[in-house]
Amino acid sequence: MSPPTVTDSPWAPRPRTMPRLLAGARTLWRGIIVDPIRRGRLRDTGSPAGLGPIVVVGVVAFCLAVALILGAPLVREFSPLTVSVGSIVLSLPRLLLPTIFWLVILSLALMQTAALHTRRRTTVVLTIMTSLVLLFIGSLDLGADGAGGVSITPGKVISMLAVAAVIVLVVLRRRAAFAWWEFPLVLAITGLSAVVSLGRSASQSAPFGLDFGPTTASLVMSSLGQLAVPAALAAGVAVAEFAIGAATTTVAAVHRPLARARARGLMRSVPLVLIVMFLLVAGWRIAEVVLAVTTGTGAVIEQRDLPLSIGIVLAIAALWWAIARARRDATTRIDDVMARLDDVGLPVAAALSITLAPVVVLLLAAQVVTAWGAEGAAVGFVFVIADALRGTVALTIVRGSVGVALIVAAFVAARRGSRGLPELLAAIGLFALLSVLPAVLATPLSWSSEALAVVIAAGTLALAIVLAVRRQLDARRIALLTVALLLSAAAAWRDVLADPLSALIGASGIALVLFGFVWGFVTDADVTHEGSAAYPRASRVMLFLANAVFGVTVLAFGTLARDLGAAIDLDAFAQFGDELLGTALILAAVMAVWATATARDSADSRPEPPTV
Repeated sequence: MSPPTVTDSPWAPRPRTMPRLLAGARTLWRGIIVDPIRRGRLRDTGSPAGLGPIVVVGVVAFCLAVALILGAPLVREFSPLTVSVGSIVLSLPRLLLPTIFWLVILSLALMQTAALHTRRRTTVVLTIMTSLVLLFIGSLDLGADGAGGVSITPGKVISMLAVAAVIVLVVLRRRAAFAWWEFPLVLAITGLSAVVSLGRSASQSAPFGLDFGPTTASLVMSSLGQLAVPAALAAGVAVAEFAIGAATTTVAAVHRPLARARARGLMRSVPLVLIVMFLLVAGWRIAEVVLAVTTGTGAVIEQRDLPLSIGIVLAIAALWWAIARARRDATTRIDDVMARLDDVGLPVAAALSITLAPVVVLLLAAQVVTAWGAEGAAVGFVFVIADALRGTVALTIVRGSVGVALIVAAFVAARRGSRGLPELLAAIGLFALLSVLPAVLATPLSWSSEALAVVIAAGTLALAIVLAVRRQLDARRIALLTVALLLSAAAAWRDVLADPLSALIGASGIALVLFGFVWGFVTDADVTHEGSAAYPRASRVMLFLANAVFGVTVLAFGTLARDLGAAIDLDAFAQFGDELLGTALILAAVMAVWATATARDSADSRPEPPTV
């Protein structure tokens, strides 16, 4: 008799254990990463002739800007730095300044080419913005003596000619279909004007031993950088979106095979693996709260944050109930909510920052007319208006108005039978109103994501106990409640997803914005998959590329300068977007899970495959 081998041991792994683990890992990878990218990436099928090369140029530009951000520490270490002059001191890699300018001009050319074929008011607004940018860059050519004023310089002249050429092109091509040569032509017009103006500005300072490159770049980026705020706000929700997708996919990967076995009659009771998974997650959430309260480790929970956090959850639940009554149907699933995120994120971000576009227009116009010799009093009045538009009072009015409008729109959409959209609009509207209450009431209001996580976890555990007492805690509901517990963890720990990028870049503030930009670029392009008469597909693609490239370019400039405020602090806006949009999204997802788990019909508690 031969001696026993390792495989004869009762504790030896079964032959199919490793393939099952690998299959599970592939399922998670596909559900969390591959499927969202496959659904939301840019597509080349059915696109107009000549659009493909433009997409390639835009994608390469986006990747180049991302590479500048990731490689900023090495670039600053091994590349010669040049220091700006003036009140704001910046140190920038001089060799990369032309690349930053090129990315800005490329974004401008993509935007203007898209504007040739959009609806009239969009064409007018974007063409005015392009014209002001070109005139502003042309005004940087102050003349050989640096006097500026009303002196006619080549930079000013060519910028005016470029504006005239753009306007003529808009008139001639307004009603025509997209043609491949439009983008190279617009890029040549805008690029030539910028090269002449910036080149002359640099040559005028060289004889004095000065380098105005960093100062010029800072002036350009600070004037235009506010246009990237909506993209930064929308980018803030990416971490929450990713965390929700990871939670739903993980639980679905465990539950779906068990559900199929149960459907075939191979399993009659609640699978032990689901119970164990729920208890493990519940134990983790309870232990984390206990450690935070007793030792102060982990997610810090302030007791003063709990009352308002409880009130927020109750308010969201009340809105959810009212919306269900207005729609006369309570069945809204988590995938209904997530499917409408792309329809809401960027428009809401644009609405919240609606005063910044007029600010950019006023600032550019003021600097242009100043270069042409305008009186200081008139220009000073323009700056007063610009400061008022971006002041606390204006922001409070805008956020409050947007909050009320979103809640009203939620009930209108509910009356029309929409699912997911009303709940998401109402949650975002509530948080928009919450953001202005401290200014309106002149008193601080204290809540936190960590406190909300505790409330969500406690509510989920209480719901599990109620369902268990009523003998309604079936496999589907256990899976849903496990998702809710994971979402409570996402509310407290979602920023951890950006930590690997923080370690690579060496700056934690940049990682959240970069993660949002990259994730949005590869998953949020579904708006470009179709076209309309007002916004043809080619225009949608180029506007998407222009927005993405410009946003990541502004971030790259701040990273290379090692000062996010060198242009505009996009991290602060991304943090606000995460606090407002991200938290609202998580709470809407939690409410969808709770509502589905408590539905009377057991079929309503069946978790759908995640669509995140």
